[in-house]
Amino acid sequence: MKDEDLNRPKDLMKLRKSSLDNLVLATGLILFISILALPDPDSDWDYYDTVKYASSTLKGHIPFSDFAAMVVGVRALANKTDPYPTLGTAFRDLGIDWDVRHGSNHPPTSYLLAAPVAFFSWPLASAAWAWLMLALIVLGYRFYGLSWKMALGLMPVTLLWPPASASLGQVTVVWMFGLALAYRFRKSRLFWSGVSVGLASLSKYMPALLMILFLVRRKWRAIAGFATLWVVSLSIVSILNPAAIPRYVEENRHTTIAIIERPDNASPLLVSYRYGGWVGAASLILFLALVAFVNRRSFSDGEDFPSTRAWMLLGYFSVACLPIFWIYSLLPLLPVLIFLLCERKVVTAAIVLLCLLVPFLFVRGGELYVVLVAGICVLTGLAFMLDVSSLKLLQKRWPSG
Repeated sequence: MKDEDLNRPKDLMKLRKSSLDNLVLATGLILFISILALPDPDSDWDYYDTVKYASSTLKGHIPFSDFAAMVVGVRALANKTDPYPTLGTAFRDLGIDWDVRHGSNHPPTSYLLAAPVAFFSWPLASAAWAWLMLALIVLGYRFYGLSWKMALGLMPVTLLWPPASASLGQVTVVWMFGLALAYRFRKSRLFWSGVSVGLASLSKYMPALLMILFLVRRKWRAIAGFATLWVVSLSIVSILNPAAIPRYVEENRHTTIAIIERPDNASPLLVSYRYGGWVGAASLILFLALVAFVNRRSFSDGEDFPSTRAWMLLGYFSVACLPIFWIYSLLPLLPVLIFLLCERKVVTAAIVLLCLLVPFLFVRGGELYVVLVAGICVLTGLAFMLDVSSLKLLQKRWPSG
């Protein structure tokens, strides 16, 4: 047999992969152009309007989003004014008519993320932020190992998922991107992996859970990177506006509690308490503990530590344990769901597909919506437990018969 014959299967696989990449890229580009051509959303909100919301945000037509609070915050840092004013009043200075009667609950470090675009007019700032979020989605896919063509092609497909389209005016994409970058650096560049986890946690603290992986193995360079990012960020905030951190503490004594108590807060812990009292909340905590216990071998020492499974598991906990939860809070769960889907286990895949499907069907809000969004986090934990590899680990530990 000739040497070139031996290479043919590999060449064929490369050709198939290249063809698939080109197909996904071409399909994605056509889809993206179609999304940009959509009109602005109507007042009656349904699934189609979530895609039109993404289109309007990218074109700078969206009247308001939570990103506006970050624009207000970073301008206040720069101008040394109150970084936690009543938002409805502050929004009027941006030309936004949105009667929010409380201050922001975002930490002042999150404002730094908005700095590159915050001093544009609101239409331009919101559009620039949305396009930046698209770039971070592409980079996130790339850092998880996809080719550039595949990453670019999947970005418009991702926008079809309501948590993603709703995230163009949020900071959840930064969270997802930061953990993807940290994953890329988790073995070769520990310091920068820690910095990346820190970046993900500047707006929401829960991504810092990923640092457990470095703490248990005493990876001090990663811990130093995380700490450095936070020290630098807090120093910049304090230098720009010394009142920022005290005002954040003062404002969030009541604002955060008020937001947590909102009936549309889909936090799994809050929903379980709302419908089951302390018994319901305790049951969910026990369930999450069981998920961790069943998957404990993922955290064991080994050459592949930290394993992809351990990384995704802590990524799951960082979402499931959020005290404040909206539809876009599901976006950082997307890499976890894709990971579970790639496990190619029938039961796991069925659960993951259900988790991906539910946001398409219920986007109007209301009691059912809140329960279903919280339920996605529970189902994802169940998928981790029912994964065959986890069951095999249990069977090896406690064989039957």
